[in-house]
Amino acid sequence: MQGPTRIYLSLRHHADAGLVAAIAASTLLFAATPFLLPEIASEYGVQLGIAGLVSTAQVGTFAVVVFVAGRTLRTRRRYLIVATTIMFAANLASAFAPTFPILVALRVLAGGAAGIMVWLGWAKAMRVGASLRNVAATGPAAVFLGAPIIGWFASSYGIDAVFIFLAVIALPAAVLPVEFAGFKPKRSHAGVSRSNVVLVVALGLLTLAGSAMFVYTASLGQDIGMGATAISLTFSANALAGFIGAQLKGKGSAAPWIAVIAVGAATLGFVPEAAVFVVGMTLWGFAFWIATPRVMSSIADWSPAPEDRVGDAQSAMAVGRAIGPAIGGLVLVSGSFSDLAIWSVSGLLLSAVVVLLVDLYRRGKTSPTAD
Repeated sequence: MQGPTRIYLSLRHHADAGLVAAIAASTLLFAATPFLLPEIASEYGVQLGIAGLVSTAQVGTFAVVVFVAGRTLRTRRRYLIVATTIMFAANLASAFAPTFPILVALRVLAGGAAGIMVWLGWAKAMRVGASLRNVAATGPAAVFLGAPIIGWFASSYGIDAVFIFLAVIALPAAVLPVEFAGFKPKRSHAGVSRSNVVLVVALGLLTLAGSAMFVYTASLGQDIGMGATAISLTFSANALAGFIGAQLKGKGSAAPWIAVIAVGAATLGFVPEAAVFVVGMTLWGFAFWIATPRVMSSIADWSPAPEDRVGDAQSAMAVGRAIGPAIGGLVLVSGSFSDLAIWSVSGLLLSAVVVLLVDLYRRGKTSPTAD
């Protein structure tokens, strides 16, 4: 329970409390999706795969906004305040959405606001290397604390309570201190490293393959007989393992850890047992939050304008998260969770191979930012 306090103290001079709150709120926005999809399908009378359009709309807008922000905006506090206000309003309105199409439209707004909030946090972190791991750890720490609350709200009070909760937790980002002095990125006209482009694609593939299965894991837990409390605690275990993984030091290749994510996904799909579900989800969280910061750090090391590349990377990951649930929904409509696991594991392993090839290519070479 000391984790969130330690994050705040370690980030005071780098990520600032307002940005920590922004990343936490945005992370919980997406972390709530696995809990919301079964309830949305039930409340609005749509199939589970169709309910996945909520995730696609939300993350798709996030992808576009992060990509555009990295090229057109400077890191300023007023953007954070506007984004927080939009997120609050969209989440609050979602609690009272009368139809499924209106709900999807509101999730578009929420996803766009999250894009600005996350870009601001990561753009600053990419320019202050000491804070990169800590910023990465903010997300899983927030999920560790928030998943049981979200799970309880969803099972006891329905999706309306979850959306109201998401609205309330967005507010601190607008009032907590943020300092952007010295962090106004300058657009670089230097050539983009081709190996960085490949890594950005690998991150997109990682989240595409992973999210295709991950957003439906709460439904999988229900199918194997787990209760809402057990599922929410499993998500907390996933997040706690991610927090620990994100705090680990090391500059080794991310490829083996992406392969470990594939192992976790395989256990979920092929062994429908509650104990295995817990182990697979925990392993997934630990490996994901080791792998992702390592790839991001590798991109930053080879980029003369890291705040541009973080926008590219976050956008690619968001595109993957937008497409993945749609593909996963199609697979589930015509198949089973084991079929989905095959698809997801294959994509994760391909991502691991791509990252490994880039690592081998760079071995012995000098970064273009070495000077």
